[in-house]
Amino acid sequence: MKTKLLLIIFFTSILTFASEHGIYLLTNKSVNGSISEIQKNIVDKADKNGFKVLNSIPIHTPDYVNKDTKEHCGYKAYLIILSSPEYLNTLTSYGSKYLIAGFLRVGIYETPEGTNVIITDPETINRIVFNDLFENDKINLYNEVISKTKILKSKLVGFLHNSVAGEKVQKNMEPIRDNDDLAESSKDMFMMVGPLTLFNDEDQFPKIHSEENNNAFEGLKNLKSEFLKNLNSFQPTEEDKKYRYYQNADDLKWEIVSEIESPKKDAILLGITRPQTEAVSFNISGSAREKKGDLCPGIDHLTAYPIEVLLIQEGNNLNVYTQKEMHRMDMYFWDAGMSAFMNHMSMPGILDESIKRALLGKKFIEE
Repeated sequence: MKTKLLLIIFFTSILTFASEHGIYLLTNKSVNGSISEIQKNIVDKADKNGFKVLNSIPIHTPDYVNKDTKEHCGYKAYLIILSSPEYLNTLTSYGSKYLIAGFLRVGIYETPEGTNVIITDPETINRIVFNDLFENDKINLYNEVISKTKILKSKLVGFLHNSVAGEKVQKNMEPIRDNDDLAESSKDMFMMVGPLTLFNDEDQFPKIHSEENNNAFEGLKNLKSEFLKNLNSFQPTEEDKKYRYYQNADDLKWEIVSEIESPKKDAILLGITRPQTEAVSFNISGSAREKKGDLCPGIDHLTAYPIEVLLIQEGNNLNVYTQKEMHRMDMYFWDAGMSAFMNHMSMPGILDESIKRALLGKKFIEE
């Protein structure tokens, strides 16, 4: 009897401590109504549920970069970017660098079985973003962050369950990793990407620009305005233009689609994206899952966007950080498989340079 009890305790502890977490969480399945109706319903009810709508935009599916119309899926997708004032206060209470986790992303996408709603799971994101606490032996603080994030996650899921019809679910979606791997910055790909962390390895979340700033928050806003001008005048390189098919010149233009400020007024988080990169990434992420009647399965990863750019005051300097694209692709698209990464090895480097050129303008050339 004693042995049986010990076995029960052992296996229970495995289930307790080796839980799995998807980067994405499916919340509503087979929702009736059009995407525009579902989108409007969520947007209209966000404020009353404690969420601020930063933007609501259509997302470009693989059809957009596929010239062969016979291979089009015809499905649509929509991205809603939210924030929560209470949540931003929680994040930045541990330091304004953690503003990087401030975007709450909701996706609506069509499938052969109907329209689904999905989120980027804030718990999983914070298990990665805050794992520098775990790695620096601040385990209790790390667990405290995760506990607080679970409350926010429950609130977000409850809001979507109450606002949208269809089957109400909470299903982890690939890529899925266990909590130990997330806390310990474990690698998905040996010798290719490195540890899954932002702040334990400066190569994963590099500083792309630094300048002296004695003008406090005004200096941050001035640099953001400069970035806006640079984005408007950005001209992609030949390598960028030749990488994959695009319909219009503006498809290679990066655009700021969301923005939040740290409550401490010492950081600004920008979210950027562009049509071609969205469509290509979903094409790659879904290619191994394509089948007759479902030619765009990769659009279930739509909440991987926007790409985060952090402007932050550190000492006397204003520093700009953004994730290395190989690392970010690993984080959000690892389930595409090793072969997909090997077949598109040049893509992350092209995107890294494109983003820096677009944001920094002449300052990139000077560096």
